[in-house]
Amino acid sequence: MNILLKENGDQLPTDVVLRWVLRSDLAPVPRTVEFTAKLIDGVEDRLVEGASFWSGRENLRYEIVHTDKAQPLGQVQGKSQQQSMNVTGLLYNCANVAKPRQTAIVQEGQTFGAAYRSSGAYASIANDFVVPRFTCFRGFEPSVQLVQILQEEGAALVLRNGQISAIRLVDLMAQSPVDDIGQVDSAAKVTSEFQQFQQVPSYFSTNDKADLVFGPMNQGRRMSFQPGMDLRQLRNASSVLVRTKTVDSMICQQIVAGDVLRVAGENLVVLTAAHCMENNEGAVEDRSRLWLGKLFDAM
Repeated sequence: MNILLKENGDQLPTDVVLRWVLRSDLAPVPRTVEFTAKLIDGVEDRLVEGASFWSGRENLRYEIVHTDKAQPLGQVQGKSQQQSMNVTGLLYNCANVAKPRQTAIVQEGQTFGAAYRSSGAYASIANDFVVPRFTCFRGFEPSVQLVQILQEEGAALVLRNGQISAIRLVDLMAQSPVDDIGQVDSAAKVTSEFQQFQQVPSYFSTNDKADLVFGPMNQGRRMSFQPGMDLRQLRNASSVLVRTKTVDSMICQQIVAGDVLRVAGENLVVLTAAHCMENNEGAVEDRSRLWLGKLFDAM
């Protein structure tokens, strides 16, 4: 539950932090932190929108994008009633991709990393690839367009050891497991082909001759038109990671989104990992929840 207000020190005391949640995702903003802190000793003046803090096992920098001051706790310290405030922070290097653009972005034949940095990110992309065309209009969040590009390329963003990489979904699933949960499958399970056919459509487009081009059509799924996509992109767009299980465990901050776990003999990729610590009257309780999935290939 480390929250530093300076990169190398000035930590919020553990008795001031009531709750802390770190989330790791396969998303353009791969880390977020939410915490609740008591507003004592000038803490409120330092936890303001736009300020930075450092947190987590990797001690990464986060930008505060939201604060929510709660009702008084019903406790008195000195002459003042104690209050708390909920704080939400986005990974500093990537926070700008979640903000509406003040100017439009139009690129052709550039890399995904170039599109990422043009969207306001301060990070390089390993395993980069060329994007035929990237556009984000003024007033729109670039993260939406970045996710669409990743879907068309059949890839996801993974943050490990401070480096963001673009990894193909098939390569994610082919990784060696970092841990084996066990032979008995006690995880919460989701199985619904009916829902998958509704949520993962078959895509079609038009080519330069105005002919219709179709992606995988061998299953009874709904249809969706996407302009300017070739056959490879249409195929990739219908191959996605689908959540199948949820696992609760003791705290395991070393597990991040993009890792593969072996559950009852089956390899599953971590879609989201949430690590939580709560201060319960001086006793710190910690736990993790992992959302796991596998590749739903429409081929």
